[in-house]
This record gives sequence, C-alpha cells and structure tokens, in this order.
Amino acid sequence: MAQAGFRKGKDGKSPSDLLAELGPTLLVDIGLRRTVDTDGKPDLPTKGVRALIDTGAGGDCIDDDLARSLGLIIHEEGFISGVGGRHWAATYMARIYVPSLDRLLFQSFTGVKLRQGGQWHRVILGRTFLRQYRLVYDGGDGQVEIGGGPG
Repeated sequence: MAQAGFRKGKDGKSPSDLLAELGPTLLVDIGLRRTVDTDGKPDLPTKGVRALIDTGAGGDCIDDDLARSLGLIIHEEGFISGVGGRHWAATYMARIYVPSLDRLLFQSFTGVKLRQGGQWHRVILGRTFLRQYRLVYDGGDGQVEIGGGPG
C-alpha cells in the first residue's frame, strides 16, 4: 500500500488543505535507460519527481520541458485534447519507476506544459495507470492510499 496524501501540514495548512490544493502525489524516478541497484530495483537518473494521481486524466503525461531536458526520445506527435482545448503535443518514450509501489513503467508519456502552467507536479499518472489499483481518498484527513496492483 502506497501513501499519496499528506501526513503533516505545512505553512499553516492542514494535511486536508494540502491534499485539496495539490492533489494525491507520489514520488517517481525518471529516465530512458536504466541500471539496477544493489537491491535489484530500477535505478533511473532523475529521482524524487512529483507525480499527480489524476482520476480525470485518461492517460499518463510528463512535463514537456522536463522530457526535453532529460533527452527523452519523441515517440510520436499529434493532437490531444484537455482542459486547455485541442493542441499539438509530442509523446516521449520513458521509464518511470514508482518506488512506493515497486512499479516500473516503460511506455510513451504525453508531453504537457505543467511547469509553464505553474503546476507543482512534473508527471501525471491517470486512469491507464490506476486501472490496476484500488484508490482510497480521504479528503477529511488528507490521506490517500493506493494498493493492489500488478502481480
């Protein structure tokens, strides 16, 4: 079971306030090529990146600026639709490892303008990611649990 909520408040905000403001968050590691650490876990070069668990997103996304800075390969390009309407976007091949769930994703991620839009997260994990999990969201105490999953 992974925790994606907030256990403690910060700057006068309660865990519930933070969850409402920021959303359920997991830390992920990102890269294209991987090595394996001494425990046999994927070792990707960019660690501790904030990922939003977004039940409103159909697919999984990565910040376009981050993808470019990491040198991720553009897999394809085309139109996508979202809250900003229809626009052109690239999709990038990447590995994203979710340590708290011991899950490695190797797939394409749609490039979106998270940083440019003032977002706190750099990755969005949507319903395609969540389809294998059970999500418990407790807005009252700021806790989110994700469990189950592949395997």
